[in-house]
This record gives sequence, C-alpha cells and structure tokens, in this order.
Amino acid sequence: MVDGLLARWCAVAGWILLPAVGLAQPAPVPAPVVTQPPAPTVTQPTAPVVTAPGAPVVTAPGAPVVTAPAAVGGVPVATPAVTAPPAPTGMIAIRDIDREMSVLSGDITNSHSRLQQITAMVLEQTGGGAQLIIEHQNDMGSTFRLMRASYALDGATIAVRTDDNGSLADQSSFAVYNGRVSSGDHNLTVSLEYQGNGYGIFSYIRGYTFRARSVQSFTVPEGRALRIVVVGYERGGATSAIEERPAIRYVQSTMSLQEAQALTQRANAPAPAAATAPAGAAGATPATGAAP
Repeated sequence: MVDGLLARWCAVAGWILLPAVGLAQPAPVPAPVVTQPPAPTVTQPTAPVVTAPGAPVVTAPGAPVVTAPAAVGGVPVATPAVTAPPAPTGMIAIRDIDREMSVLSGDITNSHSRLQQITAMVLEQTGGGAQLIIEHQNDMGSTFRLMRASYALDGATIAVRTDDNGSLADQSSFAVYNGRVSSGDHNLTVSLEYQGNGYGIFSYIRGYTFRARSVQSFTVPEGRALRIVVVGYERGGATSAIEERPAIRYVQSTMSLQEAQALTQRANAPAPAAATAPAGAAGATPATGAAP
C-alpha cells in the first residue's frame, strides 16, 4: 500500500515539474543588428538681415537677424548713418572747372566795361577820340510786344532794358548809349525779346516768346560822331512764318562833335508843358473852345 501511494505521488510530482523544467530552459539569443551611421547634414550659411528699429522682420528659418541696438538707460543708441558713395573725381573736377570759367567770364566782362568807361572819361576830358550815339526805334506791330532789349559793345554789355510795368513796349523810341569811344572798328550786338500779342487768327501766339539777335560792325571816324539807330521791325508779310517776322536793321549817320552835342541837348530837354489858363480867371475860355 505504501508502495502504491509513493508511486502515485511521484507520478503527480512529475506532471507538475515537467512544464517548469521546460520553461526554465534558456531563451534563444537574437542575432546582432548592424546599422549604418547617419550621413552628415551640410547646410548653407544664410546672410544676416539688418533692419531698422521697430520694423517687422521676415526671415527664412534659421537665418540670423541683426537689429539696431536697443536704448541703454533710456538713452537711444545712435545708429550708423548710411551715406551715398562719393561722386567720381572726374565729375567733381568738371564742375569745379565750369564754375571757375563762369566766374572768370563775369570778371572779364566787368573789366571790359570798366575799361570802356575809363576810356570814355579820358577821351571826354581831353577832347579827343570820337563819339557814339545809339538809339532804339520800335517799328513792330501790335502782334509783338517788346519785353527785353540788351546791347553789347565789343562784347561788353552797355545797356539792358526790360518791360517791368508795360512801358517799354509802348515807347516808339528810346536812348541806349551816348558817350566817347576810341576811333576805329567796333561791333554792336543787339538781342530783342518779344511776347506774342496776337488776336483773331493769330490769338494762338499769346504767351509765346520770340527772339531776334544781330551783330553789326561799324567804324567810328577820328574826331567825329557816329549815330546808330537800331530798328526792330516786322519782316515779311502775311505769308511769312510768324516766328521769322521779328528782325533788326541799322541806320547809321556821321556828324560833327558839335552836332552830336546839340542833338544830345535836344534829346535831354524837357518837353514843353501845355499852357493852361487858371480856373475862374477873367476872360478865360472853356476848355472845349466853345464860344461864350
């Protein structure tokens, strides 16, 4: 009986220990996994972005941003000024030369005018040399109004007349120059400027500017006086182009110094005033000349 129980207990113990022995066996070792190292990443450097203070910044991902320095202690930090590149040296030299030439030309003109004045004073005091009288005569029609007239003797300006208040265009003639000059050859340059004053079919020229320029050579005899009348006139007829009509001609006459002096005195003499009878005087006649 004891043998039977022992055999039965061994059978039960073997059934219980058999799975445990199977589970206790070592697990299979997995094969090692070989992995490749990752490839290095190459990135291109990005340009820095400089922005003004307070301006929105839009940059690509990863790009460095450079901004103006913030205020320190309440005091704003000055930002560097951006200046334009300097002008080329050659251009600066050309401007300097042009400026110097303009100044030199003005100095020469002033010196020439001063020399002519001194020459005229010397000749007038010594009674030698010759005399030159220049007058302007306006024979232009009402289509053109004289706005400016300039005269130069041997390259030096001797007179400039401008229509400041409308009186120049209304004058039929006026004096330009009267003084002593050295005898011999001279040149007179005249420049006239007109403003269109058309009406009717020529009303379109209102406001347009027309110019006429001329150079006249002449000879002043020793011990004599030469009178030159500059005449501005309208050349051509109705078939001539409107811009070709303003023209200049010259009328010359020679006289003695005494005649020139008398002519100057008559030109400078005041116009005689019209005689008028005092108001309420006895025997006075009405202004209309009607019989009483």
